[in-house]
Amino acid sequence: MNAIILSKFVRYAVLTLVGLVLIVILGGGWYFSGVLEEDGLRVDNLPDEFSLVVTGIGADTITVRQPVDEDSENLGISAIWGLTDGVNYGRLGDVVSSAGDLVTRQYTPVIGGFQIGNMVRLDRSSFPPDPEQAYGLKYDEVAIPAPLGDIGAWHIGANSSTWAILVHGRASNRETSLRLLDDLERLNVHSLTIDYRNDANAPSSESGYYDFGTSEWEDVEAAVQYALGSGAEKIVLIGYSMGGGIVMSFQLNSELANRTVGMILDAPMLNFGRTVDKGAEERSVPVPITFAAKVISSMRFGIDWTALDFLAQADAIDIPVLLIHGDADDTVPIETSIEFAAAAPDRVMMHTFEGAGHVASWNMYPDEYESLFKEFVGRVR
Repeated sequence: MNAIILSKFVRYAVLTLVGLVLIVILGGGWYFSGVLEEDGLRVDNLPDEFSLVVTGIGADTITVRQPVDEDSENLGISAIWGLTDGVNYGRLGDVVSSAGDLVTRQYTPVIGGFQIGNMVRLDRSSFPPDPEQAYGLKYDEVAIPAPLGDIGAWHIGANSSTWAILVHGRASNRETSLRLLDDLERLNVHSLTIDYRNDANAPSSESGYYDFGTSEWEDVEAAVQYALGSGAEKIVLIGYSMGGGIVMSFQLNSELANRTVGMILDAPMLNFGRTVDKGAEERSVPVPITFAAKVISSMRFGIDWTALDFLAQADAIDIPVLLIHGDADDTVPIETSIEFAAAAPDRVMMHTFEGAGHVASWNMYPDEYESLFKEFVGRVR
């Protein structure tokens, strides 16, 4: 009798434990699906806060303080960053010294000047906010008819039939591409730097969320159609982060893909599921809870994880690709780029930049980056 009672007790204990584990996994999955919605899917067009304070200005240096509760790792990295208060603009160079929350860096004023006490923020683009202020390049603000309504773009003309279409990443904007527009102008290539759905001045997506390429590619198609209607014969696609996934999706889905002669992908999001896995790992979320969160997200938000795996279709890309990725990227796993390059070694030229974070390869290695860029565009154009 005692053995029977013990057996029942063990069985009930095991069932109770399994039930508790399932509750933890499902509860954690529901919670982290909400985190995924907030940090990944939800549209974010707000600029970074002006959270840095100018505390000193030298002949060619500037000292800034960051709040003790803020970790702006880029502030302490010797690389090219912009610094702005929304009106004035300067460019940071190498770190001169760092002590506590104070960092002194090489500094070059570009527009206006800062005063001690000014609240400022770092700017990844490293240039004032349009082609004319950045380089003195004349440009046209154009409206492109797209499926959900007009999208805006900068167009810089050239005396050629090759057009480059530049596509920014999630929660970013056209300014990401400023660093390359003068090179395209020197190469005599048209540049069309586009907005797409969910941008500040563009229509909202039908889902109300970022779709990570499954819908945004239609806006790239509209831009390609605009270029073709304006005399383009060859298209070069340039995509950053989520923008890399968007141009990949265009290349895989559009009837106009045969007009593309090359792609440049900077830290491209080729598999959104793997990117979510990396983010969960960074937060020390257990694998079973991450899995549950992805399943629940499919039900709550309609995410089709298979459709967002562009890496699985790497063998369908039949044009030259320049693939750039920093090996310190903590957002998009560099492994997905390595796998893409390995899957199509005859078409994909991958270059890894040591110590560079997410879409920060140009900031740390501008000369090498632009050399690769100009050689590639010059070859495919």
